[in-house]
Amino acid sequence: MNIYLLPALTGSSLRTKSPDNRLIIPTYLDNITDGIHQDLCLSLKHTPFITITRLTSPMDQIIPRLINTENINPPSANLLIAVGLNASTDDGRYHTAQGWSVCNNTSSKASSHLAESLTAAALRILGRRAFSMPGQIPSQRHLSQAALLSVLPIPAVLTLNFYQDNRQDIEYLLSSVGRQAIIKLHTKGIMDYLNLNP
Repeated sequence: MNIYLLPALTGSSLRTKSPDNRLIIPTYLDNITDGIHQDLCLSLKHTPFITITRLTSPMDQIIPRLINTENINPPSANLLIAVGLNASTDDGRYHTAQGWSVCNNTSSKASSHLAESLTAAALRILGRRAFSMPGQIPSQRHLSQAALLSVLPIPAVLTLNFYQDNRQDIEYLLSSVGRQAIIKLHTKGIMDYLNLNP
């Protein structure tokens, strides 16, 4: 089994920043994805049948290659987790929407189960912070990222780890507590999905 990890970035999102320019989205997501990769490798070091692959290219370049790879092989238990941030719009201003969310492709029940495991871990680790504001619609960029995952023949999820245009969420994202919480909820959610105890 191969677990693919990648930051949820496309070619058009590589220069994205928070309104105050303190949160450089590509750098932040690279660091968080690296942290998840390291934490998972440590948690799974005695589980030789699972490989964690950290992907680095933008999603719109990686996904077509993965489709070709995964379609050549017989159906597998491989899965993909794209780690992203949410945004109310792409207008570069602050907004009130906040919270954590996840969306999954519909290639199998496994992707729903993975999303449920990550959601349960987020609720345990983040508490009230995990709740998204009702009725919020992701920006066009995030809808495009979710659409990229929908064509994969393997279970895939996109985690949206708070809003890059909400003042309180930005403060939390930049704090060491916030960074560690995001890393831990991914490790916990994936381990629960695999029925392993972190």
